[in-house]
Amino acid sequence: MGADDELMEIANNDDHTSSTKKSSNKSKKKKKDKSSKKKDKKRKHDENSPKKSKKKKRKLLDQEQSQDVAAEDNQQQLLAPPKTKQHFPFEYQHILAPMVGASELAFRLLCRKYGATLSYTPMMSASEFVQEAATAKHGITNSNICEFQTIPQDRPLVCHFSANEPQDFARAAALVEPYCDAIDLNLGCPQRTAYLGHFGSYLLGKEDRQLIVDIIRAG
Repeated sequence: MGADDELMEIANNDDHTSSTKKSSNKSKKKKKDKSSKKKDKKRKHDENSPKKSKKKKRKLLDQEQSQDVAAEDNQQQLLAPPKTKQHFPFEYQHILAPMVGASELAFRLLCRKYGATLSYTPMMSASEFVQEAATAKHGITNSNICEFQTIPQDRPLVCHFSANEPQDFARAAALVEPYCDAIDLNLGCPQRTAYLGHFGSYLLGKEDRQLIVDIIRAG
């Protein structure tokens, strides 16, 4: 091989080496670009990820809050007292029940001060009330007839009577009518005195049904 041939071979080898280096550099550049793109994509994803996470959390919190509000509304609806027709022209949401030896005037006024909207008198015997009223000297409300006392501030008021005679109940009701808002017949007292006097719960037998109807009609 001559000198010229050797120079040509060296030149070819240099060209091949140069092209190989260029190809290698291009490949490295492509890899570097891909890697850079991946890093940029990951960086953007990382930047956007917290925002998406916050939005998702906020959405979940809003859903939970709306569910809690709906559950609370349902519970309130279940616990709320059923709406009833107003039968009387006065408020009767908080009622002081009739109690012998307790629900006299002073106690009624005290209970009204703390929220009672309707009060009952203690149970009074209709027949005794009529008898005592016949000899009263200071009017119905000031003579302590069967311990009955009242004042204008003691309203609305229900007068609560025991009775087993229609006429006695009717007369007692007429006497107290100007001083009360309703009149009630006792049909629940279970005491021994009610058994002996045949009133209260002892009027609930079948044999006394017509008597109860007559008492109510008379009143």
